Amino acid sequence: MRSSGRPARDVWVGRGLAARILLLVVSFLLLGEVLIFVPSIARFRTAFLEQRIAAAHLASLVRTAETGGRIAPELEQRLLDHSGTLAITVRDPRPRLMLGHDVEVERTVDLDHVTAADQILQAFETLVRGGDRNLRVFAAAPMEPGAQIEIVIDEGPMRAEMFAYAWRILALSLTLSVIVAILVLWRLQRLIVRPLAKITEHLARFRRTPEDAGIALLPSRRGDEIGVVEREVRDMQQDLRTALLEQSRLAAVGGAVGRINHDLRNMLAGALLVSDRLERSEDPAVRRSAPRLIRALQRATRLCETTLAFARERPPPLRPVDVDLHELLDDVAADLAPTAPAVEMRIEAADGLFVRVDRDAVYRVVVNLARNGLRAMPGGGTLSMRARWSGRGLAIEIADTGHGIAQARRETLFVPFATDLQTEGSGLGLAICREIMRRHGGDVRLVRTGGEGTTFALELPARAVTAGGDARRTAAE
Repeated sequence: MRSSGRPARDVWVGRGLAARILLLVVSFLLLGEVLIFVPSIARFRTAFLEQRIAAAHLASLVRTAETGGRIAPELEQRLLDHSGTLAITVRDPRPRLMLGHDVEVERTVDLDHVTAADQILQAFETLVRGGDRNLRVFAAAPMEPGAQIEIVIDEGPMRAEMFAYAWRILALSLTLSVIVAILVLWRLQRLIVRPLAKITEHLARFRRTPEDAGIALLPSRRGDEIGVVEREVRDMQQDLRTALLEQSRLAAVGGAVGRINHDLRNMLAGALLVSDRLERSEDPAVRRSAPRLIRALQRATRLCETTLAFARERPPPLRPVDVDLHELLDDVAADLAPTAPAVEMRIEAADGLFVRVDRDAVYRVVVNLARNGLRAMPGGGTLSMRARWSGRGLAIEIADTGHGIAQARRETLFVPFATDLQTEGSGLGLAICREIMRRHGGDVRLVRTGGEGTTFALELPARAVTAGGDARRTAAE
């Protein structure tokens, strides 16, 4: 078995599942924080301006309470500094400049008629382009119906506090993201990453030495997908190990038969010569026994040769060509007719139906199934070869009117060497037929069998039909 030579655990370092999970968790948490930050920063800016409006309203009340006209400049400046404004005007309904002086402003904000979208846009405008502008802000006076407060503020301090707030949110978000990511990763490590790493390492060991029965995955009792994977991997390894053992045995059989094939054929050739002499014996009992002996020796020779061919054979590459299906079935019938004169051959396939297949390989499959059908009708009957279109593709049905297949043999029809020694075949024909059809993208299937005969279907995918599209509808007519 080939191996990459790379330790399984290296897969999980750096670029592994754990690192990706950590990155994804942090990314999604930060994305969530960004979605929360956008309305938060907008609300922070609005709250900042509302606080300035409330402070300005208090300052205006102090100005109103003062008697004797104008207040002292020092007190006025202290009120402006305390409220964080450059000028304060009260409208009730006539505008009156309460504190400060007229200042040139670059932008006006009406807090009573601002939408959520406007708040977000204005907040990001302040962060990106603000800092050196004067803003005029309007809002209803708190606890004073009918009055409105107008203030002028420097945007710089508000922008600085917005950045400080943003950095606090960012630090908090990163901290929470890392903490949550570590907790999630710790849990995922126990639930997913470590079990998958264990399965991966086990599969790597199994790949290096699949024949080692000591390499067995012990599934946990988990009922989730990881538990299902563990049990499926265990079953798959058992099936693969069984298949490898069977292949090893077949290879051993091939090697053994290859070593003894020459000597065995010489022995059988000698036995056939003796049997020919026995057939000319004057003893009637010996003459009656000789044909059975000859047939037994011939079957033994064929079994030896077929076993050797199957064990050593490597499937040749397919050479697909466009084949006239009706012509191919005609050739099969013409070749087999002399061997079964008492059997009627019927071909039901639309003219002009072409399939792209390896002609020799498919011919071999059809001949094999047709010959099996002829053997099932030693006293004569009907062998039908018909093409029909089905939902899965094109089906070539080989049907006979013989005695059918015994129930005990139906389960092992396509298993190599499953035929008992009392039959004529070696048990390889149908296995080879299925291999050929599956290499074409199709299959061989037993449709029905019984006292009225047996029907096999050679299935080809729809893409194999290259011409005669109309024949798809008429193939079964």
